[in-house]
Amino acid sequence: MQLALSNLVARRKRFLSLTCLLSLLISQRNITVPRPVRSCRRLKRNTGWWEKVCNTFSDARFKKTFRVSRETFNFILNRIAPLLVRETVTEEPITSAMRLAICLYTLGIGDYLYTISEMSGLGVSTVSSICQEVCQVLVDHLWNETVSTDMLQTEEEFKEKILHMEEFWQFPCCWTAIDGGHIPMKCPPGGLQTCKE
Repeated sequence: MQLALSNLVARRKRFLSLTCLLSLLISQRNITVPRPVRSCRRLKRNTGWWEKVCNTFSDARFKKTFRVSRETFNFILNRIAPLLVRETVTEEPITSAMRLAICLYTLGIGDYLYTISEMSGLGVSTVSSICQEVCQVLVDHLWNETVSTDMLQTEEEFKEKILHMEEFWQFPCCWTAIDGGHIPMKCPPGGLQTCKE
C-alpha cells in the first residue's frame, strides 16, 4: 500500500513538472492559436487573390490590372497604410494593401461589385465599403499634395482655360475634360431645353 502511494505521488510530481515545462515553452514561443472557421455562418469563398496578384503578376500585367505601376501602388500604400488598418477580434483583418488593390481595381476596371467580391473572396457590401473608405482616405490625405497642385487657382486662370477649350476644342463653358469617361449629369430645372442653352 505504501509503495503504491509513493508511486502515485512520484507520477503526480513528474506530471506537474512536465506540465510546467510545457507551459513555459509555449509561453516563450508565442504560439498563436488559429482562429476557428465560422462555417455555419459563412459561405466558402475564393481566397488568395491578392497573394496571387502580388507574387505572380509581372509589372506590365500589374499595371494593366490596377492602372498604376507597382512603384506608384507602393507609394500610395506607404502614404495611407496606417489609415486603412482595421483590427478585428473575430477574424483576420483585410490588409491595407488588399484594400487599396480592391479600390484601384474597382475604379480602373469598373466591374460589378459582385464580380470583384467573388474574385477577392469578400462580400459585396465589404467591397463597396472598402472602395468608399479608400477613396475618402485618398481625397482627405493625398489630394492637397498631388491633385490640387495641378488645379487652376485663380479666376483668371479659369477664364483663360475656358477660352482655350472653346477656341481649340469647341467646348464652350468647359475648363477641363476627363478622357474616356461618361459622367452622368442631372438635368437642370427646366428640362432638356435648359441643357442645350
